[in-house]
Amino acid sequence: MTDEAESGQDHARELRTAAVIGAGTMGRQIAALIAASGRPVRIWDADPGMLASARGRIDAETRTLPDLPRYAHHQFRLRPPADVEGMLARISASESLAEAVSAADIVIEAIREDLDTKHALFAALSRLTPDAVLTTNSSSLPSSQIAPAVVDPGRFLNTHFFAPVWSRPMVELMGCGATRPQVMQSVARFATSLGLVAPVVRGDSKGFIINRIWRAVKRESLRVVDEGHADPADVDRLWMLMFGTPYGPFGIMDMVGLDVVSDIETSYQRVATDPADRPSRVLEEKLTAGNLGEKTGRGFYNHPEPEYLRPGWLTGDDEEAD
Repeated sequence: MTDEAESGQDHARELRTAAVIGAGTMGRQIAALIAASGRPVRIWDADPGMLASARGRIDAETRTLPDLPRYAHHQFRLRPPADVEGMLARISASESLAEAVSAADIVIEAIREDLDTKHALFAALSRLTPDAVLTTNSSSLPSSQIAPAVVDPGRFLNTHFFAPVWSRPMVELMGCGATRPQVMQSVARFATSLGLVAPVVRGDSKGFIINRIWRAVKRESLRVVDEGHADPADVDRLWMLMFGTPYGPFGIMDMVGLDVVSDIETSYQRVATDPADRPSRVLEEKLTAGNLGEKTGRGFYNHPEPEYLRPGWLTGDDEEAD
């Protein structure tokens, strides 16, 4: 751990109750993980439709996840709760942001990657909950960029979870530059109590650790397809054979959601110095068609049974692969 997390351990606060802001894929999974640990969690979303369907989606996603064969390779993974009903009973959908955070020790934001939207949200959270620990699940925006909107940024940091949380049991923690050591320690203890590995990123790193590496892979994968050198299946086959993984870069993008991928890419491109770092043609085509990956049933692959799961696909022996 860094100095930011090492000192102040005696004053670390136990985080017993939580609120998750955002009922999208990542927000739902974070809420489920917290509830599975025995803690009550409230969830809120600005979209009433997303909020209304959140608990039902969590129920379905939690019950079906263990059966998905592409997750079976992980040697270290969390077990989804055997008592799904008990987990769901600890999750409540709140009708207002104020209600959601009223009793929370920790508030985790999991909304879209838009800096202005996050600024507005954290300004509101600062007014509504003056004592809670505030965190952002942003995968591309350092908390230092959001911190100006937070009253008392000493209680604010990045908590970057990974989807699916049950098979990627880790969260990257990164301070905003003003994060108090005891707050970092409290969140680290909270994360480990959820069964997560929780490394603390040293300093301020756009993309943290994993996403800086993943961003380079994602960018070049999209670029070789945009330039006509390969199609997504070619890229994924080579990747899977080379590294022994059950899916490739385009399969991962489908899992994340191509709309989310696009938002993240845009945040990087805004600060890029390389003129070749520009929006991907093939990604924009998918967005225009409304094919966002797993969440819509189509993306670079067809879901819920993507082509790369078919026997013979990996070696190109499946005639239906493309």
